[in-house]
Amino acid sequence: MIGAPRRAWLIVLAGGLTLALVAWPLPDAVAAPIWIVTQLVTVGVATFALTSREALHRSGWWVLLASCGLGLASAALHLVPGDDLSDAAWPIALAARSALFVLGLILLLGARRAQPTDQNFLDAGIVAAGLAIVAWAFMIEPWLSDTPPNAEFAGVVICFGALDLLLLTLSVRIVSSPSSRTPSMLLLAVGASVVLAADLASIVRVGAHALDGFQPGGLVFTAWQLCGVLIAAAALHPSYGRGYRRPDGGTEDVLPRVRFVTFVVVALLAPVVPVVGLITSNLIPDQTVPALIGAAALTCALLVLLVVRLGNFARLAMRRARAMNVQSAALMMQATALQQALDEQQSLQQELAHRALHDPLTGLANRAVLAERLERHLHESGRAPGGLLLIDLDGFKDVNDTLGHPTGDELLVRVAERLRVAADGADTVARLGGDEFAVLLTDSPADRCRQVAARVIETVRELYPLAERQVMLAASGGLLILNPERTEPAEALRDADLALYAAKEAGKNQVVEFSPRMREARLRHAELAASLRAALAADALTVLYQPIVDIRSGQPVALEALLRWRTADGRNVPPSQFIAVAEEIGLVVDVGCKVLRDATAQASTWHARHDVAVSVNVSARQLSSPSFATDVLTILADRSLPPAALIIEITETVLVEAAGAAGELAQHALTALREQGVRIAVDDFGTGYSSLAYLQRLPIDILKIDHTFTATLDSPGERGERFVGAILGLGSSLGVPTVAEGVETARQAALLRELGCPLAQGYHFARPCPPEGILDYLSTPVALRASLS
Repeated sequence: MIGAPRRAWLIVLAGGLTLALVAWPLPDAVAAPIWIVTQLVTVGVATFALTSREALHRSGWWVLLASCGLGLASAALHLVPGDDLSDAAWPIALAARSALFVLGLILLLGARRAQPTDQNFLDAGIVAAGLAIVAWAFMIEPWLSDTPPNAEFAGVVICFGALDLLLLTLSVRIVSSPSSRTPSMLLLAVGASVVLAADLASIVRVGAHALDGFQPGGLVFTAWQLCGVLIAAAALHPSYGRGYRRPDGGTEDVLPRVRFVTFVVVALLAPVVPVVGLITSNLIPDQTVPALIGAAALTCALLVLLVVRLGNFARLAMRRARAMNVQSAALMMQATALQQALDEQQSLQQELAHRALHDPLTGLANRAVLAERLERHLHESGRAPGGLLLIDLDGFKDVNDTLGHPTGDELLVRVAERLRVAADGADTVARLGGDEFAVLLTDSPADRCRQVAARVIETVRELYPLAERQVMLAASGGLLILNPERTEPAEALRDADLALYAAKEAGKNQVVEFSPRMREARLRHAELAASLRAALAADALTVLYQPIVDIRSGQPVALEALLRWRTADGRNVPPSQFIAVAEEIGLVVDVGCKVLRDATAQASTWHARHDVAVSVNVSARQLSSPSFATDVLTILADRSLPPAALIIEITETVLVEAAGAAGELAQHALTALREQGVRIAVDDFGTGYSSLAYLQRLPIDILKIDHTFTATLDSPGERGERFVGAILGLGSSLGVPTVAEGVETARQAALLRELGCPLAQGYHFARPCPPEGILDYLSTPVALRASLS
């Protein structure tokens, strides 16, 4: 309480009780001032508490304050001289005070807003009715036998009996309900119990002492003095004004075990107690009927309350059961949903785990699984022999470029299915990426590994019906026999890849088994690649020129640019080696640009003085560049060299490798250059993918017969002459001049003249020459050159 110590209620309680008890045995003249002081303190403290703090149900506290004020008025009226009240007035005054006290408690408990079936009020009423039956049997019935009833006494008994029954009910309600069982409310319950006890004692003694217990100084009067003190203490207590709100309507009380047992005991004793009371009393026959009526009325009231309470409990149980059924159904639905979610999560985890370890397109194991199983096999002690087969599809890029990626994906799926069948019994079939696959064989001797590898390549090499057409596919394989000395998966994969590289170098569509010399060759290849990079950066590559001559006059008409490489230690590296290395490491475009720039720069003088052209070889990668034609024309313009002075040489292999979109770029580039006057020559004709379709589709100006056909002219018989003659006839029929390469003997030159070959080149006419000697060669007369050679 604001402005008052927290223990002020205890001081008021102790002081007030002391004063009331001290005044009880004293004469009225001495006790009256004490009564006045006690009631003044009670009213003052209660008024201070009500006006200084907020509280719930303040109206109830004001009614309690009114009961205290009535007590003060009664005590003050007693001191008025010559105004003594009758004996019946005091019971009426105390009854009014009791009624106000009951009303105040009802308001504090929020009974005005409570439901008629409020469980706590019903429980309190049941207990009160049971106690009332006991009181009737053992207190009222003996009083009826000892004291002949009259109207005045009966009125007092009925009035105070009803009020006391309400006080008992409210007291039990306060004590039994956790929502109202605060220290402040318990003090009020104690006050009600004190008044209740005094009332019962006085009613019992009414017959012997009339109504003297209700007069000042009497037992009931003193009890109300004590009750007023308890009201003041309750108003001062820190728990004043809180905690006794009626329970929320959404919460339903249950029937505790103790209450249930109490109800059972009350129900069993209710019919018995009145009978026992009648037996033990001395009622005459005329008094028996009123006694039985009172007992029956109380018993009926008790039974009604029990029926209502148990009915409420039954309805509550049914509602709880229905709620539990609903909750059970909801829980079942939640459990089902949870189980479905768990199943979906487990399925998702399994799918993610499968995706982490398998190729999403083919369903085969991926590189990680292959590496893990390969490592496990290699590190097993005393392991059985096995093999590792790497597979690469030949020509798969053409399928992707011509038929599209969806068709390419479908082809990969078909190949994966065939690999599963062909590698039956293999430990792992995996897709490593792109068109590369792997088969890991465990517990397999070397011979069986070779058989499986051959069967796999043979199975892949079949027709595939795709996109309404039949696609022929082949595969190359690199086989590594896993020996006990090998322990590292990375080494195993590297060696199998070397064998695969060798299979492709050997012409594809086959299996090559790894041998240690492949590793040595690959090491040399790596060293060669590094040296080639350094040589290109240092401009250590040189260009030599070999004349192309008119075979009848011997007069040079063109010079073919030939790239040469001499290493720092003086070793000449054949073009067949370093050009292939340049293709692999992506330097072929840079190398080709160097040759084109050097050749056009040097040929500008030769063409101006001797009207000779320069012939330059280009690769498929150069042709696939969208800016190739533009770059060539720009270089010619920078060198002041007319387009007609340049011959672009391509091989039949270039025509095939530049397929799909790249092929279209190559064809557009060649067409654009030819339209500007640049001539196009097919080099090594007859050794690659000779096809009239290529000659018909691409703009060709010159055919160059491969040196292998020229060499056959020195062989006995006419077979070589017929092959060369056929090629010359093809060129003549197409209106395309032909150049015979690799002419090394006079016999070959003579036969070529007889067959009608117009142009030739080779050692018989001139060896490749550095650019410094070309002007001397071109200035030397043909007859003199012939005599010198």
